[in-house]
Amino acid sequence: MQVPATERNRARFGPFTVDLISRELHNNGHKIHVQEKPFQILAILLEQPGELVTREEFRRRLWPADTFVDFEHSINTAIKKLREALEDNADEPRYIETLPRRGYRFIGCPAAAPGAEAGPAPRTRELIAVPRETWQTRLRRRQYVLLPGAAVLVVALLVGLNVGGVRDRLWQQRNPGQGPAIPIESLAVLPFDNLSGDPSKDYFADGFTDELITDLAEQAPIRVVSRSSVMRYKGSRKPLPEIARELNVDAIVEGSISLSDQQVRITAQLIHAPSDRHLWAHSYERDRKDLFSIQSEVATTIASLIRATTDDMSSANVRSPSPHQRFTAATYEISLECRKLRMTATEEGVNHAIQCYQHILTLDPNCAAAYADLAFSYLALGLDSVPKSRAAAIRALDLDPALPEAHLALGDFKAAYEKDLTGAEREFSQALALNPSYARAHLDHAQVLVATRRMADAVAEIKTGRELDPFSARDAVFSGMILFMAGQYDRAIEEEKAALQLDLHLDRTHYWLGYAYEQKGMYNDAMAEYERGLADDDHGIFLAALGRSFSLAGDARKAEEVKGKIEHFSGKDFVWPYDAALFYAALGDHDRAFEWLERDQKQRDGWLLFLNVDPRLSGLRSDPRFQNLAHRIGLP
Repeated sequence: MQVPATERNRARFGPFTVDLISRELHNNGHKIHVQEKPFQILAILLEQPGELVTREEFRRRLWPADTFVDFEHSINTAIKKLREALEDNADEPRYIETLPRRGYRFIGCPAAAPGAEAGPAPRTRELIAVPRETWQTRLRRRQYVLLPGAAVLVVALLVGLNVGGVRDRLWQQRNPGQGPAIPIESLAVLPFDNLSGDPSKDYFADGFTDELITDLAEQAPIRVVSRSSVMRYKGSRKPLPEIARELNVDAIVEGSISLSDQQVRITAQLIHAPSDRHLWAHSYERDRKDLFSIQSEVATTIASLIRATTDDMSSANVRSPSPHQRFTAATYEISLECRKLRMTATEEGVNHAIQCYQHILTLDPNCAAAYADLAFSYLALGLDSVPKSRAAAIRALDLDPALPEAHLALGDFKAAYEKDLTGAEREFSQALALNPSYARAHLDHAQVLVATRRMADAVAEIKTGRELDPFSARDAVFSGMILFMAGQYDRAIEEEKAALQLDLHLDRTHYWLGYAYEQKGMYNDAMAEYERGLADDDHGIFLAALGRSFSLAGDARKAEEVKGKIEHFSGKDFVWPYDAALFYAALGDHDRAFEWLERDQKQRDGWLLFLNVDPRLSGLRSDPRFQNLAHRIGLP
């Protein structure tokens, strides 16, 4: 049945109205976002309501022969997104019916929209319930022959070398004469969807996403957004162009993972975000043990396509794929479970993660990545585990000198516990040379830069780190701390407030906000922040800070009350020596301030890294004991 030409411009079915001229879909008057390909499919289906449109016709009309795309994955994804927009169900369709192996037809009985000319009444038909298919059933009936991994790499090589003009055809714009390439300078990998039907397997998809981000950050000569910022979009239905604007990127990678006991199916696609245009897509169906090799293939292929868009293939910014592999096929799945445990950030979770990584090392004693992750885990447990952290980081570097995480872990140890600023900077620089998109390395490097009074360089580093991880609350807190040490109190306040908007439960945000207010002489605002933190503070940090503001504001009685509490702490109640020293410095009691700093030095506390630049200690720096302490700590 053909719809009259006057009706094809606008059609209505159920609560939906389609305008084929403005390319808009409305549900009861509310505009629904539909990407380009799903809308084109809807338009084609509406041309012949009730009639079969074959998959081959969709291929011919929407994906020309010279388009570099996995057609099976692309049409399945587009149909899925169209059904989501129409609130339709493949098992009990109201609008779009699937005819297995043949194509699709529209069964929603479109009518002319209000104001359109009346045409022949559309015929009705019964809804045909399609039996629910299992993942294994779809696998058995699948006819499309996927490119093996080797072929994918060959195609990527052809693209990079532009053999036969394939790169130009790949990146050809829709309108002739616009030039061959869409340059990609920044990228975000959105959390892969877990399609296994088992929420307990979410860590699998999340871990795969993390590893892909890391691989792409090392291989692609562009900015790659960090994990903590993209995870906020897990399960999000925001339009991709909107997500790209929020992350300030021009390309998106998205995909899905489906697991069975023996098999894994992974889809991945690269999308130019501003135009919502698919640049590459592929599906992988392999044995489950091949999960690791699939992740490597996806990263290598996408990185090759991105390098193909650079103006100068010999540019120093273009890096070759990383020569090392973090895990083996036998340990990859276990590493995803270990990562899940470490990400809990609880002492129990970290201890379980340590046991998990140690298990990996029984299977693969030469796994450098497991040693690097052990180093971070031991650091998270505090002072008693620091020697183990150092040993694990050194072992990781012995096994793989090209592992960025190992250099970062060793740099953190050298900065916080050895106060070896030269050695720490060397390790941070090496980590960033191997992975310029390593947000944490930029922020940790900023610590050394500010400690050595290179304030402008430190501020530049935190700016880069925040661009790589714009929605990390902890990074915002850290950034505010660096800005505070650099004397930029207004910007520090802005960063800490941004951190609170991202996470209201980070108590250290109130600490740095309070001290920034204090440096500006805004003592009432500072006290308000400390009092907010007191409810959750179990180390006397906020109590000491509150006493400091009492003293600076001239309230000697309340400052003395705080002093009495600090002096009589016992059992589990205590104050960190560094914070106690800050309190006594404000009281003008230099002897007691140095006593607490000496205690802190014996504990090798990481805060002593800022001894020379912390504005709260400025009143002590003319004392000979200060320079003596700085010299013994190892500060310049």
